[in-house]
Amino acid sequence: MKILVAEDNLFYRHLLASTLGEWGYETIAAADGTAAWEILRREDAPRLAIVDWMMPGMDGLAVCRQLRALPKPEPTYVIVITAKEGKGNIVAALDSGADDYIAKPFDREELRARLQVGIRIVGLQTSQAVVFAFARAVEAKSPYTQGHASRVTRYALGLADRVGVSPAERELLRRGGLLHDIGKICVPDAILDKPGALSPEEIAIIQQHPAQGVSIVEPLHSMRDIIPLIRWHHERLDGKGYPDGLTRTEIPFLVRMLSVADVYDALSSKRPYRNAIPHGKCLEILRANASNGGLDRDLVEQFARAHPRTLDGTETAADFDPYFQNAIDAERECQLMT
Repeated sequence: MKILVAEDNLFYRHLLASTLGEWGYETIAAADGTAAWEILRREDAPRLAIVDWMMPGMDGLAVCRQLRALPKPEPTYVIVITAKEGKGNIVAALDSGADDYIAKPFDREELRARLQVGIRIVGLQTSQAVVFAFARAVEAKSPYTQGHASRVTRYALGLADRVGVSPAERELLRRGGLLHDIGKICVPDAILDKPGALSPEEIAIIQQHPAQGVSIVEPLHSMRDIIPLIRWHHERLDGKGYPDGLTRTEIPFLVRMLSVADVYDALSSKRPYRNAIPHGKCLEILRANASNGGLDRDLVEQFARAHPRTLDGTETAADFDPYFQNAIDAERECQLMT
């Protein structure tokens, strides 16, 4: 495994590199915070890093803060090393985004143990990355679903920023949004791409995807916090949704936000049975859905205010056919939104 050693003190930089090399690790060195940041922001950044707190250009805590701002599914595990002592400094390092902390002069056995903890965490992150890659593969099965999760996530985060949620809730919404439809790997392509109305048997199959998505992520303890977003994004406030028939007070707030974004993207994207629906018409349908007991009315209005025009900055599709142009369109849309 490759480890970044970011240390402006030449003696410590060489000492760390030689110690890590003795233990079988490959190292890459940086003599200041700016150089460390340039390495860590790359796609092929090392999965572990030992970063000195006090460095010229950019200190180690600033590096940690910028690193944590990157939306990377496999963030680098960072150990801050410093001569600073005391509980306050440890808390400051961890608050900046560091994963661990070790004091100078470092103890070899302590450093070895902390690296082993980091390797275990990195292994867990790799498992998560596999799940996210699997979700992207699910989307790629159909030209009508490709990019859906990314758009839904972007729309949901825009709504969250307007409504106001904590950073932890925003990150939970981001992860859940990207994986909310992972269960569709179990839905045959013939159903996903069907140009006509779904049969009752096909509806039953597609309504299984939230529970099937849960079964995919549930073995990973680190992903269990997003299970409500995966399982309940098709629930309705009036209790007529699926799979559990939850009502308003039982559906978590983040799930209700995700549902608004999910329905919007389903409407505004081209489907096998119709072309994309214009933004204004999508908002009308969202409001009608909320009035009929489906979506959260307040969140729909906040969504409309946050995005008075198209959410992606483009104009409506020029080839749009009038919505509900026939009975097949009407029936299929109702199947999607319940």
